[in-house]
Amino acid sequence: MGRRGSPRPPAPGRASVEVFAPLRADLAGGTLDLWPLYCLHPGAITINAALARGVRLRLTSGGAPAGSITFSAPGSAPRVLGPDDAARHLAAAVGFHIAPAGGFAVEVIDQPPVGSGLGASSTLAVALARGCLALAGRRLPVAGLVALLRDLESRVLGVPAGVQDYLPALLGGILAIHLEPGGERVERIGIDRGWLAARLVVVYSGITHASGMVNWQVYRARIDGDPGVARRLDAIARAAIACRLALLAGDETAVGRAIAAEWRARRELASAVTSPALDAVLAAGAAAGALAGKACGAGGGGSVLFWVPPGRRGAVRAAAVAAAPGAFEIAGGVAARGATVRSGRATMSSDRG
Repeated sequence: MGRRGSPRPPAPGRASVEVFAPLRADLAGGTLDLWPLYCLHPGAITINAALARGVRLRLTSGGAPAGSITFSAPGSAPRVLGPDDAARHLAAAVGFHIAPAGGFAVEVIDQPPVGSGLGASSTLAVALARGCLALAGRRLPVAGLVALLRDLESRVLGVPAGVQDYLPALLGGILAIHLEPGGERVERIGIDRGWLAARLVVVYSGITHASGMVNWQVYRARIDGDPGVARRLDAIARAAIACRLALLAGDETAVGRAIAAEWRARRELASAVTSPALDAVLAAGAAAGALAGKACGAGGGGSVLFWVPPGRRGAVRAAAVAAAPGAFEIAGGVAARGATVRSGRATMSSDRG
C-alpha cells in the first residue's frame, strides 16, 4: 500500500506541480471497452464511478538531467529513466512522449496496491500526463489524451488496453461510457453521489492479480469465435444496460440485480476470473447483507465491490475485510472531479477538456 508524504518545496528555479487522479470501480460492463469487442456486441456500455482514493504524484521540472526522468515510489530506490525505457516503463512512455527533452522528477506520494483491479496503472498514466502537460504549459482534449494513453499503455504492457479506466480518472463522477463505432460517448449519470456512496463498498482483497492477462485470455477467445464467451459478453452487456437504467431510476434493488447478473456472466468467462479465496470474500459480504458483489476490473484478485442497503454498509465492510489476510476498505466515497493539478495556489481540473 502506498503512503502519503509531506510536501517538500522545490529547489529555487524549479517548477513543481502536484497531481491527484481518482481510481474507478466498475459496476458493470468491463472488458467490453477493448476494441473491437464492443463492435461485436452492439449497445455495449460500461458503468463506473470515480473513487475518493487515487494516485497522487509530485512532478518537478529540472529535477533530473536533461534527457532523463527520475522516478521514485515509496519503498523503492529512485530510478533514472532514459528514452530507451519508454517501451517498458509507463512513466518513461508518457513522460518522453509529452516532454521529449525530459529533465524532470516524478515522486509517487500515494498509490493503491499494485493489482488492485481499480485501474491503478491507467490512473497513474493519467496523473503523469496531466502533470507533464502542466509543466510543459500544454493542454490536450480528453478524447485525444485517452487515445494517447491507451496506446502507450498497450505498448508498455504488451496487451490490448481499453478506455474505461482513463475516463473516470480524467472526469470524475459516475459515468456510463457508451462504446460505439467511431469512439466512445460519455454520459454523466446524474444521481446524487452520496446516494451511490452509501450503497457501495470497495474492499481490496489482498489477492494480487494481472488484469491484462485475464482480459487477454477473454479477448483471444472472443476473437477466435468461442460461442460461450460471446454469450457471456452479451449477458454482461445486457447487465450494464440494466444497471444504467436502474441507477437513473434510483432503484436500489434493480442495481443490485444488474451487478449480480454481471458477475454471474463474468465469472464464467475464464477460469482465472475468480478463485476460492476471492469467492470467500464475496461470500462473507453476501452473508453480512450485501445485495450483490463482484470482482472489480477483469477479476482474478484485486478488489471486490459490494452493493448494499445503507444500513448494512458497516457490517458488509467488516465481514469482507475479515475474510482475507491483508484486506481493507480502499475507498469510502465517490470523487466529484477528475484529475486535478495544483501548482502553488492554482488548481486546474481536467474535466473541461
